Amino acid sequence: MKGNCLRYRPVALLALVLTLSVAMNIRNYDWNITTVFHMDDVLNQSHPMPKNFVILKVPSYDGAQYYQIARNMPAIFDSTRWHELAEKSPGSYAYQRFLLPFLAYVLSLGYEPVLPYAFVLINILSLLGTAFLILRSDKHNALSALALGLCPAAAVAMHFTLAEPLTILLITASLLRMEKYKKIDALTIFLLSLVVLTREVNILLIAFLIGYSLLKNKPLDALKLVIPVLCFLLLHSLIYVIFGNIPFLMSAAAHQFPGRAAFDILIGNRGYNQYTLSSVALLLGFVIPNLLWTGREILKTRSLELFSFGSFAFLCLMLIMPDYIWGSITSIGRVITPVYPLTILALSNRKTVLTRLLTLSILCLGIGTSIGLALQVHPFGII
Repeated sequence: MKGNCLRYRPVALLALVLTLSVAMNIRNYDWNITTVFHMDDVLNQSHPMPKNFVILKVPSYDGAQYYQIARNMPAIFDSTRWHELAEKSPGSYAYQRFLLPFLAYVLSLGYEPVLPYAFVLINILSLLGTAFLILRSDKHNALSALALGLCPAAAVAMHFTLAEPLTILLITASLLRMEKYKKIDALTIFLLSLVVLTREVNILLIAFLIGYSLLKNKPLDALKLVIPVLCFLLLHSLIYVIFGNIPFLMSAAAHQFPGRAAFDILIGNRGYNQYTLSSVALLLGFVIPNLLWTGREILKTRSLELFSFGSFAFLCLMLIMPDYIWGSITSIGRVITPVYPLTILALSNRKTVLTRLLTLSILCLGIGTSIGLALQVHPFGII
């Protein structure tokens, strides 16, 4: 019993760090928990916020829209009120990230004063659950558990209250089950179906897994993966019925010649400031080293292992992201979320000095991102 408790000590450490991260976020805003949504006056004018809500005097971030989606949940399930959703922000694009607002609404029992705490709790528990799963699979993976729980995507999401922690948990659970059972079972399909309801870009993971299954001559696994695709189409059909457009097409259009935007950032074509330098740090500390490492692993083993091949594929995907995505780690550091579970799990399977250094680099990037975001204080008011 004592040995099991010691095994999961990194989870307790992660809980402490995540709690401190939230505290650093809200301390400059009168310790008001609603700070975590980065709400602005534009959204507040469309949907008046409750009393004692922090309104920033800068443009809002995605978390503010997720909060309003949670408030809109009764209207989403009432077709007679769909016209209300179409007439006001947030627009259709935000509804692609449906699962987090839905879970927060359910956890809060629809009681609005509890809603901010529900969002924060879901994100913290998601990252703790991720660390727990990694340690359960291998007790010697403490560094990997911490690196994934504190990676740049998690750090940005904790600051802005985004859906990346939930995405990381669901993907990690799915990947670990696939590795353990060497197939895609019913629970994995269920988890992957939730993944596509969490963020629209996650459909790319399903597409990769379908291709990978066919490549490995597992047509039955590929056929099973049609279920998450259908869940994705069902959500987007609902969005189309309500809003009259397909927001995923806007996401799919975001690409550029491979490496162009990253190279421009690296050589300073957009100038160097705290935002572009954060992207340079991600490029040099994460993308390029792991792209080279996974590429070498693929060539050395002459086999396409799920984690290393998946990591390589999604690292390449990061390189075709356009310049506005590469403008800051708050965008490029989180937009291709599956890359972190794939990369860290691939590194954890090769316990060498190099893989530990690469994992440590991810951890340092995440902690640096969290501290950097906490040091940014915006003008605000409390209604």
